Amino acid sequence: MSDIDALQDALAGEHAVIWGYGVVGAEVTEKQQPDVRAAELAHRGRRDATAELLRSLAAVPTEAEAYYELPFPVTDPASGLRLAVHLEAGAAAAWRFVLGQTDDAELRRTALEALTASAVQATRWRLAAGTEPATVAFPGQ
Repeated sequence: MSDIDALQDALAGEHAVIWGYGVVGAEVTEKQQPDVRAAELAHRGRRDATAELLRSLAAVPTEAEAYYELPFPVTDPASGLRLAVHLEAGAAAAWRFVLGQTDDAELRRTALEALTASAVQATRWRLAAGTEPATVAFPGQ
C-alpha cells in the first residue's frame, strides 16, 4: 500500500469521526457539549490538513459518505460517550496504519501526532464515562 492509499484511508476515517461526533453531540449532556465541539473541531482540522497533504501529492482526496453505520445504538449520554471512545479509537487505528506504512519522516510525524491526539481524547472520554481502565497499552491496535 502506498503513502497516498494509507492517507486516503486516514482521511476516510476522519470523515467518519466528524459525522459520528454529530451523533455524540445529540446525546451527551449539555456540560459535555463544549468538549464534543472541541474534539470535532480537532478532527475537522486534521481532515482539512490531510486533504491538503493529498492534494500536494497530486491525489484527489476521498469524499465523505452521506451516512455512516453506527456500531451500536446511541440513545443516551452513556452510549454517546461510548461512541466517542469508539470514534477516537478508530481514528487512532487509521493513523497507526499510516505510521506503519511509510518511511517518510514528515508523514510519520503527522501520523504520530494524530495517533497521539486521538489516544489522549479517547482517554478523556473514558474518564468522563467512568470506564476502567481509562488508558490502553497500545492505542490504535
